[in-house]
Amino acid sequence: MAEQGRGGGPGVVGRAEELAGLAGIIDTACAGQAGSALILGDPGVGKTALVAAACATASAAADGRLHVLKGAALPMGSSAVPYLALRSAFRAAPADRGPVPLLHRASGESLANMPLLIDEWLTALTEDAPVVLAVDDLHWADQGTLDVLMYLIAGPADRCLAVLATSRLSEAHSASPLREWLADVRRLPGVEVSTLQPLDRPGTEALLGRLLGAAPRQSLVTEVFARSAGNPYLTSLLARGLTAADRHLGSGLPADLGTAVLRSWHGLPDQARLLTAMLAVGGREVAVRDLRRVAADEVPPDAVVPLLRAAAAAGILDLSPDGTYWFHHPLIAEMLVQTLSADERQRWHGVFAAVYEELAETHDDGRSPLPLIALADHHHRAGNTEAAYRWALRAAGSGDGSITPSDTLRLLRRAVALRERVPDAGETPRDLWGAVRSAARDAGDFTAELEAVDALLAALDPRAEPLAVAELMIRRMHLRWSTGEAFFEPAVAAQAVRLAEAEPGSWQHAYALAEHAHALMWRDRRQGGALAERALAIAVRAGNPLALTYARAASAMAALADGRNQEAVELTAEAIADALSARDFWAAIHAVMWHANAQLPTMFLREYADIIAEGRRRLEAHGSPHAYTAKLAAIEAESWLAVGEWRRTLAALRNTLGADPGPIADVSARLTAARLAALQGRDDDALAQLARAEELSDNGEAYLNLDFAAIRAEVYAACGRPAESFSAAMAGATRPGPPPTMCEWLVMQAARALADQAQDARDSGRRADSFVSAADELQRRFPHGLHETHGDQELYLSVLTALHSLYLAELGRARAERDNAAAWAAAADACGEASLRWEEAYACRRAAEAFLLHGRASRAQGSAFLRRGLALAAGLQARPVLEALDQLASQARIPTGPVAQTHDAGPARLPGLTPREAAILDYVVAGRTYGEIARELVISEKTVSSHISSLLRKTGAANRVDLARIAARGRPPHGG
Repeated sequence: MAEQGRGGGPGVVGRAEELAGLAGIIDTACAGQAGSALILGDPGVGKTALVAAACATASAAADGRLHVLKGAALPMGSSAVPYLALRSAFRAAPADRGPVPLLHRASGESLANMPLLIDEWLTALTEDAPVVLAVDDLHWADQGTLDVLMYLIAGPADRCLAVLATSRLSEAHSASPLREWLADVRRLPGVEVSTLQPLDRPGTEALLGRLLGAAPRQSLVTEVFARSAGNPYLTSLLARGLTAADRHLGSGLPADLGTAVLRSWHGLPDQARLLTAMLAVGGREVAVRDLRRVAADEVPPDAVVPLLRAAAAAGILDLSPDGTYWFHHPLIAEMLVQTLSADERQRWHGVFAAVYEELAETHDDGRSPLPLIALADHHHRAGNTEAAYRWALRAAGSGDGSITPSDTLRLLRRAVALRERVPDAGETPRDLWGAVRSAARDAGDFTAELEAVDALLAALDPRAEPLAVAELMIRRMHLRWSTGEAFFEPAVAAQAVRLAEAEPGSWQHAYALAEHAHALMWRDRRQGGALAERALAIAVRAGNPLALTYARAASAMAALADGRNQEAVELTAEAIADALSARDFWAAIHAVMWHANAQLPTMFLREYADIIAEGRRRLEAHGSPHAYTAKLAAIEAESWLAVGEWRRTLAALRNTLGADPGPIADVSARLTAARLAALQGRDDDALAQLARAEELSDNGEAYLNLDFAAIRAEVYAACGRPAESFSAAMAGATRPGPPPTMCEWLVMQAARALADQAQDARDSGRRADSFVSAADELQRRFPHGLHETHGDQELYLSVLTALHSLYLAELGRARAERDNAAAWAAAADACGEASLRWEEAYACRRAAEAFLLHGRASRAQGSAFLRRGLALAAGLQARPVLEALDQLASQARIPTGPVAQTHDAGPARLPGLTPREAAILDYVVAGRTYGEIARELVISEKTVSSHISSLLRKTGAANRVDLARIAARGRPPHGG
């Protein structure tokens, strides 16, 4: 994911909201209003890094006008140095502001009046510049430090002081001096106390990407997140020795991870360590009465509760409201299990199994039935094969609400694996694989369902059971699409139709016909209409909701191809209802997407994203697995991005990647993330996301609904690789069959790539004839670009008009047409009409350049487009456009107001210039006037003019603005 989207700062990811909160406190302090923030959290959750990032960002923005004093308390026990945290913080204080308390002995200084002395000193320091005092690890601070901080926080509100402090969350709830101190501080005005939560799954993925240097695989993210529970420090330990190509964690865990996780555990009494190790083998929350039974031969019953409380006090265990105990962090349990021998683990699993089986069979204690999954797992790990098989099936079929669909799937797959070793098993392999298929469908696990479908197809005879085989073949086609193995296959669907014709009136026949029509229409919308009509007629007579939803969706596709949009809207609305009734969420997302297509001619509209979002919410309300809703969220992200709503794009991507989204949704999300990163100037992130998408989909080109070609072209162009951008665009534009998604962008992107290469050649003093010829050939081959069949719908035509205007303007730039400014102005206006904000900002940039290069006669128009582009780019955070326009504004000496932040272009370096010409060129790039240059160099304006004329002649520049542009690009002199 994009670092910006993940809330990155110096050294942190996934903390955008928290960083913004601290930045607000510091900004308020800089404005003269004191404030304080106390950040609580578990060890390793990132408290220190968060405060450090906030301080670094504020310090960089203040440009030396901020005093940042950072210190930390240390676990020094009885040998603690008074005020250690403050002493370490004050070492960063300026040495020229008089004696520093605690470091330089001053008259009247004593421990008794230290709070007052430090308060007065800091107040004086804030008069020089705002002060941020950051104190880390308050849980180890001495009482004197706490007293000083209390005095500072309660001090005058009208001073430029921000106090930031961190502490472990466990200390805030323990019987320590800090607990009482926190209770008092919370009551003071201007104090914000917050608990820093672990990273969510997308945040963990972003952190892994940073640690590994590339986007990680989803299977690895899932395993790391399950083990680290989002703790950044533990995530970093788990990541050691891994690469982005790894799919899974190793079988063991790093030794230093065990040291970090079990540090507090080693300080427990022997019997407490033994008891917690037993609890770890238990694998889940355990009630005290059950733990007493399990530990009866090892620990006296009356000692169990005191030992558990000791472990809880040490931060090892948590006591739940229902009276059960479990580990504060899941890695503690995993590490404890690894400290036991295989025999010990197997023996204790057997004890747990015996205790739980007795409870499960009797229920004589008035409690609710014990979740059977624990019993099944303990029998399996104890090596009790028959009991493990029996209890796995019983747990999977129990309807126990505590068993998730994923756990059900896991148990059933275990039963399949154990069946061969169980004499007289009553279930057939077909029974078990059928159960696995159903569970996988409920869990949204496409890979597991495909495995089950393949097993069932291998077991069935098409001649004996043609309808069952036909249904499985169609589902297999869906699953191969969902896992990224293959796009919809008309030949497979046709074979299923032939099998289902054994019973022409069956719902399976309607289902196969509908999906044959669907697969055909992806390749040619004019095909499949008759098949869809037949499918719908049969499905209506059969009355099967599953057949109805697919038949109605296929009929909607056919209606849309014929221009019968309202009919398509009604059909897809019914298809969605049928799919939800049948709980076929694959059919539901299929119907939702075509419901949006029926109402709007293009997905690049706000209204399209709204329709998809509403469909996603309906699926969520019906309990859809995440893999299905993730696909819709990924489409939302793509739509929001197209219209410039990048914050909503990030929210939709977070929704998609909040859990494993499945391969196709993952690919779609990565492509959108790559495009956003490219548009916002985060080139490395864009390339990484694109590489991850390509890795996930070996045959991405075959997926007509994935915009690989257009995204590749855009990313390569943004990264300064125009030759590759041209190749990617042409590969998409010239591929056989129907045009891919975002085909409308392809020829415009090809023209842009040629224009970039032509302009680079000219700026480097080389001939651009080959690129001009390529542009002529491109226009001859694609005079009107590419587009899908959408009739004459006004909204879609506005998008086509905008992109065609950009196409023509880029061709003009490739040819260096002198009157191309008007083309860029028209393109900018057309993009505005079509709500293509990214393209509009880019066109404004090119229009401003073209007008300003014409000289003073076009200055007003150039200035207008420059300011318009800056305003758009600032809202989009489109850094490439912002930087180009900032530089242009500086070079052309155009005031831009608060929107633009001009930057010194730095020294211009071109070969073949005299030292005086090089010095004057630096001033030209910085946008200085003749008079300003003359005064700086103590020469006459006439001399400056003479040197600039020489520079124009040597570089072949048209005017001062063109000269500054060439210098900024580093072009060698004309003919040099």
